[in-house]
Amino acid sequence: MTQNQYWTEIYQLKMHIAFIELLLERSEKVDRGLRIVVAVASSSSIGAWAIWNTLSWLWASVIALSQVVTAINQYLPYRSRMKAYSSLLVDLEELMIQAELKWHSISDGQLTTAEINKARFEIRSSKQKSLNKHIQTTIPTDKKLQEIAEMQASNYFLTFYK
Repeated sequence: MTQNQYWTEIYQLKMHIAFIELLLERSEKVDRGLRIVVAVASSSSIGAWAIWNTLSWLWASVIALSQVVTAINQYLPYRSRMKAYSSLLVDLEELMIQAELKWHSISDGQLTTAEINKARFEIRSSKQKSLNKHIQTTIPTDKKLQEIAEMQASNYFLTFYK
């Protein structure tokens, strides 16, 4: 039973890693998209304004909007999330390596029930320390990303632990 609990713990850890990777990827896409939109809006609006003076109010509005987005962009959570998620992933992936290494001893029957329980709670404790260290707010929930993360975790273990 304790072996199953340990296995569940490393499965959950792998799923959390996959979920954070997906959140990081999404944050990078949003940040990149905002930057591209602002750059294109500013550049094209200035050029269009010079060419079509008759709609100068429209181009002035587009430029003003891009300036507002530029100003508020620093307050949007995507950049800070990217940094936090990247740092958290480093810690969690290292923890995953250590957990898998320990799993080999557990699956071979080299550890007692007490040692397995201790190892399981060490994973939890380390994961919680990493979360507290890197995440200053909440992690957004996303059912679709959670399902994808679970599928990725399952595929990982099917590939390496058939």
